[in-house]
Amino acid sequence: MARGTMEFAQRNTEQATDWMRAIAEQNLNQSKAAFEGLLSVARNAVRDVDRQAAAICEHSMSLAEETLSNTFDFAHKLMRMKEPQEFAQIQSEFVSRQAQLLGDQTSELGQTIMHGVQEAAKATREAATESSRKRSEAA
Repeated sequence: MARGTMEFAQRNTEQATDWMRAIAEQNLNQSKAAFEGLLSVARNAVRDVDRQAAAICEHSMSLAEETLSNTFDFAHKLMRMKEPQEFAQIQSEFVSRQAQLLGDQTSELGQTIMHGVQEAAKATREAATESSRKRSEAA
């Protein structure tokens, strides 16, 4: 009888050990899938931030280039000015051109940023969905 009890206990211990091992392995697989999903989301987010930064840099450089061009045009017109009264007209034109330039650039930059934010949100949703799918498959 003691021998039967020992065999029963040993069998139950082996089954419990196998069961615990299976659960631990499943948890590891799910954790790995979750971290892979997190890395994918992070990679996409960094890529999107880089794209946005490049677009902002391009807009900034374009604005600087156009501002410099307007400034030199203004300076050339001042150099060719014959009457002091022309100064007000030349300055008014310069200020109007700068205001228009800033308005256009600000609008374009805002649209670029909004597009980037929408793309980042879309990529994050897709990566989260993919990560969730991988975790489900790992289970």
